[in-house]
Amino acid sequence: MLRPASLILLVPSMLAGQSAGLDEGRLDPAWFGPAAVFQPSKALGLQWLKPGLVLHHRALRLKAWEPAAWLLGQRATKDQLLLERMQGILVPELAKGLQRGLKGALPVSLAEGDVLLIGRVVDAVGDVDDGSSFGSTSLSFDLRLMDGDTGELLGAFHDTLKGTNADILSLHYARWCEHLGRLLAPLATTSTNPVSATKPVLAPPPVPAFDLEGALRRIEGLRRDGLLGEEEYLLLRKKAVERGK
Repeated sequence: MLRPASLILLVPSMLAGQSAGLDEGRLDPAWFGPAAVFQPSKALGLQWLKPGLVLHHRALRLKAWEPAAWLLGQRATKDQLLLERMQGILVPELAKGLQRGLKGALPVSLAEGDVLLIGRVVDAVGDVDDGSSFGSTSLSFDLRLMDGDTGELLGAFHDTLKGTNADILSLHYARWCEHLGRLLAPLATTSTNPVSATKPVLAPPPVPAFDLEGALRRIEGLRRDGLLGEEEYLLLRKKAVERGK
């Protein structure tokens, strides 16, 4: 029989094993960290959200995407050409789609915001005859939703989109981004259900005090796991200390 300590040590590897076989090797759980346990989503492929996540009074900042990871190995020229064509729309279309889906529930910016959305492409398959309507293309990507102050993972998303050509693929991506906005919109509102006029309106619960020690421990853990570079580590630690004052 395994002792409790042994079970604790096995949990990260068990979760990693659950995600490692998903999407034929295009999903690398290490990029997200051990907290993310992915579930299938009809609209978004594979997703995870921190239980009890609330985004009320927060703002979303879209960061530039990381370099492509090519998890299945470096691909042919046609695949790299598809990536080059798609790179110019990844962040702009993400911003537009989120705004359509959120409908004003959460501010979206490329420069400001305390919730970060960071993405990367992990695989791409281009058409031999680029622009043809008879080929087949696909784009696999990750998105990581993070607390800008603590670096804590708030959400994780992975999907592989397919289309007959790059233009159709772009339309699928724009629709995917809108679905993401719709998913996040209820988390940014105080209540998703109308309050009956016959019932008293309850005051919202008090906002808990910022746990500086806990935030610093999480940041140290991300650094220790190799998920934060030295510059990102120092910046997040500074922000956490300032927020804790």
